[in-house]
Amino acid sequence: MKLPLLLLLLALPATAAERLSVRILDGGSLGASEAERALGAATELARELTSLTVNPVSGLSRRCADDACLRERLTEAQAEQGLFLLVTPARRGSVEVELAWVEGVQANPVRRKVSGVALAGLKEALRPALAALVPAFARKGWGGLVLEAESARVRVDGRVLVLSGEVTPLPAGPHEVDLLLPSGEASLSRELVPEGARLRLTAPTEASSPLAPGAAPRGKGLRATSYVTFSLGALAVAGSLVAGGLSRGARADVRPCLDSERVCTRYPEAREAYEKSDRYARAGNVLLGVGGALSAAGVGLFVFDLASAGE
Repeated sequence: MKLPLLLLLLALPATAAERLSVRILDGGSLGASEAERALGAATELARELTSLTVNPVSGLSRRCADDACLRERLTEAQAEQGLFLLVTPARRGSVEVELAWVEGVQANPVRRKVSGVALAGLKEALRPALAALVPAFARKGWGGLVLEAESARVRVDGRVLVLSGEVTPLPAGPHEVDLLLPSGEASLSRELVPEGARLRLTAPTEASSPLAPGAAPRGKGLRATSYVTFSLGALAVAGSLVAGGLSRGARADVRPCLDSERVCTRYPEAREAYEKSDRYARAGNVLLGVGGALSAAGVGLFVFDLASAGE
């Protein structure tokens, strides 16, 4: 059964890219200059790999004993994403780095470790590990879709979207989002997925839905409007035909003066008859034009309703 596509989807306005806080943690006897070099390398790499707004935290922070400490540091930085690098000096001028990515204050950190890396080549050594930690929606050219509707199915640009966790990555830019609601109704909207941010979509409430008790569905209302418009147009066209008949009838009794023996209509009477006929003719032309326009509009609304119901 084909369902009418209803413009029911309520979307929050597109937001700017989420913020990424980058912080260096002291793994033991790490110098200030070494921490600064590590922070610079991590910041440059994060800007290359992500579309987030990168905010490095200057200085050297103390090591966190647990995950709760990392989440507290992320809250202090007022950022949605956090990248923490625990840098520990090793032998011969090399360092060991443990990367921890925290996605939101409620999530558990995800870690990767890189060992035996010289500070001079730290950026390239960290690239594979950091690339593996970056959430899919935070990569260059990507954004995320968050569906806040239970048991709903989604089609994006005509393709069924398999929801992968809380955030589903999508290429940044405009998309046609078709939300199939649990009630059996469908909602269609054109949404802009921002780069490096999450677009949150929520199904309409019962009070705001056109399908609430006492309200008419959009499809039925549009179909009824097309019927009424076409009927009015047909009546106007019929009126124009009646006016045309009256116009011809007003001149039917006018007799021209063809010869001297035949009795003809006097000029005042003939003039009045022709003026009356002209008024009927003008009224018929107006009714014909208006009726044609209304009929065409009714047909157009009907075709649009059928096309919308068939999508």
